[in-house]
Amino acid sequence: MFFKPKPPEFRPPVPRRVRDLEIASARLIRTGFAGDYHSAFHGRGIEFAQVREYQPGDDIRTIDWNVTARHGSPYVKEFVEERDLTIIVAVDVSGSMGFGSVDWRKADIASELAAVFAFSAVQNADRVGLLLFSDNVRTFIPPRRGHAHAQMIVRHVVDAAVRGCDGNADIDHAAMFLDRVNVHRAVLIVISDFLDLNFERPMKRLVRRHDVVAIAVFDPREERFPARGLARLRDAETGELRLVDLAHADVARRASQRHQQLERRFRSAGVDWLAVDTAVPYDRELLRFFRERTR
Repeated sequence: MFFKPKPPEFRPPVPRRVRDLEIASARLIRTGFAGDYHSAFHGRGIEFAQVREYQPGDDIRTIDWNVTARHGSPYVKEFVEERDLTIIVAVDVSGSMGFGSVDWRKADIASELAAVFAFSAVQNADRVGLLLFSDNVRTFIPPRRGHAHAQMIVRHVVDAAVRGCDGNADIDHAAMFLDRVNVHRAVLIVISDFLDLNFERPMKRLVRRHDVVAIAVFDPREERFPARGLARLRDAETGELRLVDLAHADVARRASQRHQQLERRFRSAGVDWLAVDTAVPYDRELLRFFRERTR
């Protein structure tokens, strides 16, 4: 159960928020994230680039014997990665993503993360698309290349966050939609709070074809409550109200158990995942996560 907070008196208009995210993304990309992103995701194979003279330390299996015979000295083949990557950022815009007890709501952080991936894809000449989902698919933007396309993606995800999040998250429905519309292998970045733990089966289905990364967004108030008192809580997705005695709620223990469940389910599904807290800057954790993934 979660409070559905009263919207702040002022939120930046969509065009200004898009510009702010582009600037913030550029700052993170300059720190090296675009390179880590490039290393963490691989294309569909390698292709021949050229031959050059053999140098000590080269793998002898790459020697081109025909060229070697013509020149009378050893030459090796060089290959480059056939990148041709497609990135799809799937963002949960259900009611619980509208929750926030600090400066930013979970939906705002999800918007920032989507912007980082969209502009990193542009930096690496990859195609990028967007899926917004709650209990159904709200928006799907097919993957394309280009800076203007990335800006359009950010505009849509920011607009969804500003207009307000509602409904229940249905990851299974979103996964079935992606199976229908995207037949080729892609990198799927799924950004959600994963309050509905019934994501293991659809994630396993997606992993068979795609490279899937999950980013779970949390708010500190979901894990830490005052130790005493009564609180009237509203479920942001169903609207259900409940009066809770905080002395017996044991919120911290339940939150710890939920993290353990997420860890087990993602591991079972074969999905790499990262937890992001709305109260803590995520840039270092994001860089660390992708560097570890590369290793």
